[in-house]
Amino acid sequence: MFEIGTTLRDARVRQNISLQQAEDDTKIRIKYIQALENEDFNQLPGDTYAKGFLRTYAGYLGLDFQILLDEFNERFGDGEYREHVIQPPRTAKPKEPHKRKNYVFVAILAVAIIAVLAYLGWGNSSSEKPALVTSTTASAGTDAQTQAAPAGSGQTGTETAPAETATTETQPGVLQSIVFKSSSSNNWVEVYKDSAMKQVIWGGTLAAGDSKSLGSADLQSADAVWLDLGSIKGLVITVNGQDQQISRGGLYEVTPSGLTSAGG
Repeated sequence: MFEIGTTLRDARVRQNISLQQAEDDTKIRIKYIQALENEDFNQLPGDTYAKGFLRTYAGYLGLDFQILLDEFNERFGDGEYREHVIQPPRTAKPKEPHKRKNYVFVAILAVAIIAVLAYLGWGNSSSEKPALVTSTTASAGTDAQTQAAPAGSGQTGTETAPAETATTETQPGVLQSIVFKSSSSNNWVEVYKDSAMKQVIWGGTLAAGDSKSLGSADLQSADAVWLDLGSIKGLVITVNGQDQQISRGGLYEVTPSGLTSAGG
């Protein structure tokens, strides 16, 4: 067993790196760096944050993150660390049998009513030509009615009701994609499945010129995820193909319509 905090602090001091310089380079706040070096992990928001910060800080100091992580899990954590959490696919709920029976009953009833009406119509038929003939056709949202002119009027013609169509455009109900692009500085980013920030979908630090794309498979067809940002300098975020406006780092909720600041 070894001291995680002492290992981190000694590595920083050996390289003559101040706390302020470490914060500027890693985008991790000084109070969190001090918490790591003092092994005061209660000052961090949770195990997920602790492991994320530890990974970034260890890489920055040139230390083996896996060794530090194993020590952290043995002494402080739950013994496992997963960057990707895969949920089982959702399956459509089958229709209940009684509903299918209802549909069959309604169809049989409709056929019976049509048969009775047809019988009554034939029984009352006469040799005289009817004065008015009406035909109605309905298909896919279009109603058309054709009416003959009264007998003996000398006029024939048709009246057709105009077709009515309606088109409704809707936004996608789930997240299709989130894209991160860094142009001028290192940006620390983590994406979570839920607001409790326990299920990490992806996390990492983007160097200048790097980008990361998360598709619908990565986002697990979610209608919302949570995003935690460090520095936003030079960072561009696109949600479902739309560029987002971000004014500061911190916590955001991501929905199909875009980003909403959640504080942090």
